[in-house]
Amino acid sequence: MKALSSSTFLTLWKSTLGIAVSLAMTASAAHAAAGALDTTFGKGGKTETTFNLSVIPSDAILQADGKTVVATGFDNTRIATEAFGLVRYNKNGSLDQTFGTKGSVFTSFTNFINAPAALALQSDGKIVVAGNASSADGQTSEFAIARFNTNGTLDTSFGTGGKVTTNFVGVMLGGVRNPANAIVIQSDGKIVAAGLASQCEDCDQNTALARYNTDGSLDTSFGTGGTVSMIAIGEVRGLALLSTGEILAVGTNVTSLAQFTSNGVLEPGVISGTIVASSKVGGIVFQSDSKILLGGAATDNATNRHDSDVSVTRFSSTGVLDATFNAPLFDFAPETAFVTNAAQAVAMQPDGSVVVGGLSGSGTTAFGMARLSSTGVLDTTFGSGGTLTTKFNSADQVTAVLIQSDGKIVAVGQTLNSKGIADLALARYLGK
Repeated sequence: MKALSSSTFLTLWKSTLGIAVSLAMTASAAHAAAGALDTTFGKGGKTETTFNLSVIPSDAILQADGKTVVATGFDNTRIATEAFGLVRYNKNGSLDQTFGTKGSVFTSFTNFINAPAALALQSDGKIVVAGNASSADGQTSEFAIARFNTNGTLDTSFGTGGKVTTNFVGVMLGGVRNPANAIVIQSDGKIVAAGLASQCEDCDQNTALARYNTDGSLDTSFGTGGTVSMIAIGEVRGLALLSTGEILAVGTNVTSLAQFTSNGVLEPGVISGTIVASSKVGGIVFQSDSKILLGGAATDNATNRHDSDVSVTRFSSTGVLDATFNAPLFDFAPETAFVTNAAQAVAMQPDGSVVVGGLSGSGTTAFGMARLSSTGVLDTTFGSGGTLTTKFNSADQVTAVLIQSDGKIVAVGQTLNSKGIADLALARYLGK
């Protein structure tokens, strides 16, 4: 048999090695457990973006093309103490250079605090952001709504230059609070925002809603001139639209519920109905069957530490605790000392499984993630016994969780870099 030349042997060896590596990588990916970092995203499943300005992420949404849009405040910008901002990522975790300026955009309503709270995506791809705008002297606080085109520019067909503010409380000397915390878009394109209206710290905490036409003007067929402000459930944290056209509002505690007619009249009681659209901010999520999930934290009295554990509870559409949901208290990671664990974001998979994100740690924290079955039992096929943690730098925390159409899970939050600046941090996990 003729001997191979050294060059031919080297070529064959490289080819064989390449095939072996490829097969090994394929096998590794095929056998990776649910909850493992998705190595096709960012660097090893994680991406960290520094803007040399601290970010305060609040909400995130997935576009139909798989891109992720994050609503975040930007601290100490040239235009405001905190600016209203958006950042968009490609499906592989890289910044979308076609959006805004190299992937991000920010604007302001005042030169002081402009804090985005909630996102909604219109059917035409435009992005609506709701939050709060306040003045440095503390005399002004109001709903702040901005609409952005698909490329990140402000939509000048909306309000004034793409922005709208709504004041429920007037101009008062100190202590006014008038934030919009939740937003939903009706099938006719009208926008409903809800939050709080209070003239001072000790004043009435009014439930506040506003409905806007597609051009940003107040819809005068709703409430009084387009707004509703009344004693009901206090500050609204979640919103749902019912198939009947009525609106379901959830307070800071899920047992606080109020239902409004399609023209903004408070119903005498909550009768709920089929939910057709809802906000997904933070730890409040509406299930398709109208039940409501609440993620948070509770004191663990089962140990001598009495520290903070993750709490996930479920309520009926009328605010009654659902006894069929296990509602466990748990930690994101094993612990032997006083440690803070808290759920700050909840999302639902199509099969009814509940994905929870938050923070875990003492002093320095990590991304905390968990998955529960539809009955509230930790899913042992996810992570380690149903939970996991992911470390970036320090002061890591999850503020939003998204479920992709392929089942992968995106956690959005922040991390403190070595310069003490809060960066935007994302991680993507395998869902199955």
